[in-house]
Amino acid sequence: MTLVIGYGNDLRSDDAAGVRAAGLLAEHHPEHRTIVVRQLTLELAADVAMADRVVFLDAYPAEKDGASLRVERVREDGEAHESALAHHCDPASLLRLSRYLFGTAPEAWVVGIPAFSFDVGETTSSATSHWIDEAVGLIEGSAFFSGLRKKGKLPRGRHSGEGRNPEKRAEAE
Repeated sequence: MTLVIGYGNDLRSDDAAGVRAAGLLAEHHPEHRTIVVRQLTLELAADVAMADRVVFLDAYPAEKDGASLRVERVREDGEAHESALAHHCDPASLLRLSRYLFGTAPEAWVVGIPAFSFDVGETTSSATSHWIDEAVGLIEGSAFFSGLRKKGKLPRGRHSGEGRNPEKRAEAE
């Protein structure tokens, strides 16, 4: 089973990129488990331990010039972050905790989605919306994530979570 964990703040514009991409995958691929959270927490280690592979989706602050998806394999042997001892953690900390508590840690990847605005709001920028579509396409189309592929890809421009108010969404475009 592939576990997709999308995280970010859906009230801070582009910071919701991971949440939006995970929502699209959940909508079109219910055969895989998807979790959407504002931040990673230690409690997710049990879910991570039950998966064959995990895909973490998150936004990262980017400059418009040279922005692209960042895809990195998560390694357990990474440096421990102070936050792992608090109420939230990072993907590597979740893998380490999964191994420590449950004796197993799956193969895991982080897909970083470029974000350009972290202003208060529920609308993603058009640039980040493009990268959300690209992230979903990457996950659906890559050989590693082939378990997520169904008959074809998601239609482009389908991230309906761009904002709850269609008028505001139209004004932003």
